[in-house]
Amino acid sequence: MNNLIRAELLKLRTTRAFSWSVIVALAFVPVSIALAIAKVGTPSGTSLDSAEGFRNVIAAASSGGLLVLLIGIVLMAGEFRFNTITSTFLITPERKRLVGAKLAASSLVGLAIGVASSLLTIAIALPWLASRHVDLASHSSDIAIVVLSGIAATAISGIVGVGIGALVSNQTLAVTVTLIWSLLLEGMVVNFAPGLGRWLPGGAAGAMSGAATYSNLLPVWAAALLFTGYGLALAGAGTRAVRRRDIT
Repeated sequence: MNNLIRAELLKLRTTRAFSWSVIVALAFVPVSIALAIAKVGTPSGTSLDSAEGFRNVIAAASSGGLLVLLIGIVLMAGEFRFNTITSTFLITPERKRLVGAKLAASSLVGLAIGVASSLLTIAIALPWLASRHVDLASHSSDIAIVVLSGIAATAISGIVGVGIGALVSNQTLAVTVTLIWSLLLEGMVVNFAPGLGRWLPGGAAGAMSGAATYSNLLPVWAAALLFTGYGLALAGAGTRAVRRRDIT
């Protein structure tokens, strides 16, 4: 199994798209911090000294979650797009182990990007907040909760992506549907039925990282369980779909 995971990580490292994805994920960090700080003083903004305002800034640590999700989709559905799935299954006939290796590889990539984004967030956000006269010592628990939860949410996003890619083997369709849901449809659902937002994947991930822009969210621990549940459900359904799919 370890050899399979290393092989999947090697596939990712040798693709140009992966390198650009990592760069973009890290580039989102200072942009997210700047946008969160810029909201202070606007009608919808909150004080940087409040727990909510502070967490919104530190939530930049999880800004790469969507890109990690897309990486997971490409890691799985890309096999079908480039017609390498047949040779992959010939090398690893046990499809469950192959999908498991992709799940592990994508979660490790998410973990690494989450850690790198968190370190970059701390390096940029804390001095910036201190310059705005925010008492950092009083928010030490907020930093720990948001950073650790953001890393976990980013890692789980990779699992969700592989699950989606296994269920929807057409890479273009999987990426398009995921982007439309994440960037548009979920927000529309929340606007029409605010009570549903806390139970949706984005709401759960947002509650973990502090990045959600609406209230009535689940506690961090409950959101972590829910988002993990989404990841495991999609991984299980995707594994079953791959095992039953006819590959010619």
